[in-house]
Amino acid sequence: MSYELDSTKGDAGQMNVDGVRVTRIDWLAAIPSLRLVEAIPIAISLRIFVPVLLLMLFTWGTTRLLDEKFTHVRGTNPGRGLLNVSDFELPEYLNMINESLSIVATGSALQAAAGAVTLSLWTLMLGFCGVAAIRSAGCRFCTGMGGGLISSVRFSLQSWKAILISALLSWVLLGLLCAAFWILYQVGTTTHEGISGMASLMYVVGCVVLGIAWLLSLAAISIDRCDGAEALSRGISYVLSRWLRVFVYVTLYCLIMVIFNLVAQLLAEQAHALASFTYRNPDPMTRDAFRISVWSTLDRFVELLRLSILLCEIAIAYVLLRHVEDGVSLREIDGGVNKSTG
Repeated sequence: MSYELDSTKGDAGQMNVDGVRVTRIDWLAAIPSLRLVEAIPIAISLRIFVPVLLLMLFTWGTTRLLDEKFTHVRGTNPGRGLLNVSDFELPEYLNMINESLSIVATGSALQAAAGAVTLSLWTLMLGFCGVAAIRSAGCRFCTGMGGGLISSVRFSLQSWKAILISALLSWVLLGLLCAAFWILYQVGTTTHEGISGMASLMYVVGCVVLGIAWLLSLAAISIDRCDGAEALSRGISYVLSRWLRVFVYVTLYCLIMVIFNLVAQLLAEQAHALASFTYRNPDPMTRDAFRISVWSTLDRFVELLRLSILLCEIAIAYVLLRHVEDGVSLREIDGGVNKSTG
């Protein structure tokens, strides 16, 4: 009787006990962080390679112009880099910025000024070339259609004011951070060494937070057409409010770089062996010069790929953070212009 009474209640009064068989899991939807892997196929494109190649050429030219000054400053600076990013197989460009941050913090007045000049030049070059590359990567990631190379470069040049303001605000915040570091470090040398240690930790963490926030501000300028102040404010807000998620993104990016470098090293060794076999020369001097030339070319190409993947990772990380923080769907982004949802 009870079964018949329960059966007349309908589906609303009964519990569904039917088993559900899972045949496929959408891992990208379940774990959005895995979408960072998409940076690799997105990065292999002329739309990304050309701005990155321009960045590498500008960096090479700037280094040549400031080589004597920078070598003197780096050679006499007693401090080492704040973080040896080469241990994580990251682009060499980040190591250059890292060295400048170390010189600004630990060098003499002349060394700090020279480090600030080189840091300013490199951040501006990364800003203009990065905006062009990130815009193409953001369009490709959100819509599946990459923006044109000429339009991306034109957009970067038109956004000069936003890029400059974002960089200037970052320099101001970095200056305040350096001033706080110097004051606390001097206090620690006269009172307790622990204060100097905490000041150093504060400076390192502050540089990491500010650096990631500034890179995200480039993505905000590229994808959302933000002005400089709003872009940097959005980047800092994302890093501070979603610091654990940002840490996961950075960790996953480092793992991707480690795997990429292992594969790139293997391919470079095979390419060098093939080139050496084709153009082998019995003269030891010529053979050594050829080997150095081949390895230098292969290393530059690998660095091009590293920088391209880095900029694509920034674009993807910004879009994912914007989706989590602001609830904006990927479909609402179309080449940097928000579609109306009304």
